Amino acid sequence: KQYVNIIRNAKSFIYIENQYFLGSAFAWLADQETLSHHIVPIEIVEKIIMMMEEGNRFHVYITIPMYPEGDPTSVPSQEIIRWQFRTMQMMYKRVYRAIE
Repeated sequence: KQYVNIIRNAKSFIYIENQYFLGSAFAWLADQETLSHHIVPIEIVEKIIMMMEEGNRFHVYITIPMYPEGDPTSVPSQEIIRWQFRTMQMMYKRVYRAIE
C-alpha cells in the first residue's frame, strides 16, 4: 500500500531497486492465472501515462539483477524470469498504446 502512495505522489521520477519485479498478472498478455496480482506495476504504468497526457517529464528506473538468486537454469528461476518478462511486456504495451 505504501508503494502505491509513493507512486501516485511521485512528481518527476520513480526509482525501484529489488531482487524481483513482477505483478499485476491480471493485466498480462498471457499467463494471467499466475498468482501475482499486486498492483505496483500497473500503478507505475498508469502514472507514466498520466504524466505523458499532462505533458510532464517523468522517468521510471527499475533495477533488478540479470538472474534471480540461485541457479538461473532451475525451474523456479525460469518461472520468475518469465513472470518478470510478462510484467515488463504488459507495461511496455500499455505505454506504447498511450503513445499511439
